[in-house]
Amino acid sequence: MIILGINDVAHHNTSAALIMDGHVISAIEEERISRVKLDNHYPVQAIQAVLEQSDIAPEDIDIIALAGLDRRQQRPATSRLFKQIRHAAKTDQKIRTFYLKKQFDRYARLFRSRPSVPDFLNNKKIITVEHHHAHAASTYYTSPFSKDERIGVVTLDGSGDAVSASVWLAEHGRLKHICSLPTTSSLGHIYSAFTVHLGFKHTRHEGKVLGLAAFGDPEPMLSRLLALTEIGNWDQLLQPELMRLTLRFASGMGVETAAELAQGLSHEDIAAGLQAFTETVALAFIQEQIRKLQVNRLALAGGVFANVKLNQRILGLEEVESIYIHPNMGDGGLAAGAALEAHATLADSPKPCFMQTAYQGHNIDETNARHALTQAGLIFTQPDNLAKEVATLLADGKVVARASGRMEYGPRALGNRTVMAACSDPDINKWLNDKFQRTEFMPFAPVVLEKHAAEYFPDWKPEHIAARFMTLTYDVSEKGQKEIPAAVHVDNTARPQIIRKEDNPDYYDILAAYHQKTDIAGLINTSFNMHEEPIVCDENDAIRAWQQAGLDALILGPFLILQTDNMNIQKGTESDI
Repeated sequence: MIILGINDVAHHNTSAALIMDGHVISAIEEERISRVKLDNHYPVQAIQAVLEQSDIAPEDIDIIALAGLDRRQQRPATSRLFKQIRHAAKTDQKIRTFYLKKQFDRYARLFRSRPSVPDFLNNKKIITVEHHHAHAASTYYTSPFSKDERIGVVTLDGSGDAVSASVWLAEHGRLKHICSLPTTSSLGHIYSAFTVHLGFKHTRHEGKVLGLAAFGDPEPMLSRLLALTEIGNWDQLLQPELMRLTLRFASGMGVETAAELAQGLSHEDIAAGLQAFTETVALAFIQEQIRKLQVNRLALAGGVFANVKLNQRILGLEEVESIYIHPNMGDGGLAAGAALEAHATLADSPKPCFMQTAYQGHNIDETNARHALTQAGLIFTQPDNLAKEVATLLADGKVVARASGRMEYGPRALGNRTVMAACSDPDINKWLNDKFQRTEFMPFAPVVLEKHAAEYFPDWKPEHIAARFMTLTYDVSEKGQKEIPAAVHVDNTARPQIIRKEDNPDYYDILAAYHQKTDIAGLINTSFNMHEEPIVCDENDAIRAWQQAGLDALILGPFLILQTDNMNIQKGTESDI
């Protein structure tokens, strides 16, 4: 059974995915091809890409699964949401003004009609899957858990189909809906509201706020937010003053309210209080669901679970034995989730099929790499022992970009569209970010050999599958602080990618050769992209980004390109990329 999943109505990160007999075989976001960050246009290019990458013709597709409901299907959720807004308007002047000025009607129109599928697909059977149902399916059906285990599934994001959170019981290969929370209880929107207040862009820079939080004191911001929150009353979690942030967080009422709540506090203390609030409320919600469902294993998805510190706290709960976070936890993962749920609905005996690899996108191989390098006029070599040569460069303090094999699926670079450097220089965070024109408060993440992971992260265990996809943080040991200081945050945590040879042999071999040369089992792994751009997709993107950043070396497919050999080649410009 071949199912094409399409995420076509998201406010960001439209995407496409192909599922064959319950396995993800290709998945990509439109932004990677269009080069428009968080692109929300119809994912025509992504659809074409997953078909081409999988060598599947449109006529081979059995079913199309669409993530998100149309306006008619959304009515129960939107009616519930609008009832809460009307109720809040009775006691809150600003929400009442919002309502009376017909902003309420404009808000309702956000739930827009679904666009038509491309003509070459319009004769296919179509199944629609609710936004949070697709999130839940994306994580459960790609998880390492067995069909016979009883799993709790939790989704948290800003909003989708008028819902901001959902809980499911996964058992015997099926998802059973337990409860949902409306947009007016959205932790994601509150986090985004303060992201905007702090001068950043919502849906893009929440990670910067997370990094900034470690430099501040959570009080009194935490107490201010908790005073407007009724933990346990999940359907009406937020008092109207805080609810404003879930309705118009990016402008008008939301900006004004965020400023009022944060009055007199430094940016660091605002971020710290916001992070502590998010952790406090989310952990209370999850603990309650764990008790009700009687589970100790969790599968998580939704944009809020891009918050790696929150994920560390969840894994640290006494009641939790193991967690799995879908590698593309945000809206980019909805296409795969919709297709997986469609398969589960139609299959006689559905079961989770662990997604062993996140390398689901465009493939940079020897042929297309050679062609791109020749077209660019670059000097390149094909070393007999590429890993050893690159390890020598890294040990000498050089910065090496790698674009080889299939592109990663999701927001994390996992070796195939990655920039590598030694972790020994804490100052690298400034000068390497300057090369990429980035402003970050978190250090770069490390990639660490699995057999040495526990030496650097004492709480890590081999069954922590989520760490292979760089989706949670760990406290760092003294050995880690000494050997990989550039990857350790001020709060003594790091967000590692734990690498095994079977996950990515060529990437692993570089790190193994570096370890043999230096006795250090970790390297910096940061995403290969310029500021405000998506991670590079194809070989031409990689060449242009490497030239613009002026990095020391580039691995493209099996080839090695050195900056010193190409000093006379004109560097790319920002407009080129």
